[in-house]
Amino acid sequence: MTTNIAPSKSAPIARLTAGLLCLFTCGALILQSSISVGWTMRDGMGLADSLWRLTGYFTILTNSLIAISMGMIATSSKGPKVFPNHALAALTFYITTMGLIYHLLLSGGRNLSGLTLIGDLGVHYVVPALTLVWWLSFADKDEVKFGHAAIWLAWPLLYTSAALLRGRFENWYPYFFLNVDKYGLAQIGLNVLGLGLGFFIMGLLFVFLAKALSRAAAKPR
Repeated sequence: MTTNIAPSKSAPIARLTAGLLCLFTCGALILQSSISVGWTMRDGMGLADSLWRLTGYFTILTNSLIAISMGMIATSSKGPKVFPNHALAALTFYITTMGLIYHLLLSGGRNLSGLTLIGDLGVHYVVPALTLVWWLSFADKDEVKFGHAAIWLAWPLLYTSAALLRGRFENWYPYFFLNVDKYGLAQIGLNVLGLGLGFFIMGLLFVFLAKALSRAAAKPR
C-alpha cells in the first residue's frame, strides 16, 4: 500500500474518496440508528427519547465525527489539509480503537442477521477499516508527536465523564463497563483507568506508526 502520495496528485483522489467514505458512514449511521431507535420504541420509549439515547453511544458519536470530517475534506479545496496532520491521526485513532474495543468487549454472544448485522458491521468494522486505509493512503504523517497520545485522551475522557454524569441522572449507562449501579463506583473507576491505559497505549502505537511512515515517505526514491 502506498502510504504517501504527492499532494498535488493525491488531493483530488483524497477528496473523492473522503466524500465516498462520508456517504458510506452516513448510510451506516442511518441504518444502525434506525435499528436502535426501533428497538427502544418497541420497549415503550418515545421517538424523542430514543433519538436522545443514541447520543449516549461512543460508536454513534465517533462515527459522526468521521462523517463530518470526511465531508469537510471532500468539500474543501484544501482537501486533507483542512485539518492538521495530528487531527487526522487522532480521528483515525479514535474510530480504530472504538472498533477494537467493540470487538474485544461488546461483540460476544450477539446473534445478528439481515439489516441488523449489516448496520452493526458497518459502524463497528467497515467504517474503522476504511478510515484507517484512507489515512494510510492520503494523510501526511509528519507533525504527529508522542505527546499527542496524551492529548488524544481528551475525547474518550470527555465522553466517559458525560456518560457517567448522564447515567447518574437518567439511570442508564450505554455500556456495561460504565454501569455504576450494577458494579459500584470503585469497579467502574478501575474499568475507566484500564480503558484509559488502553487508549493511551493505542495512541502511542499510532504515533509510532505515523513516525515510521513519515520517515519512509521522506526517503529519496
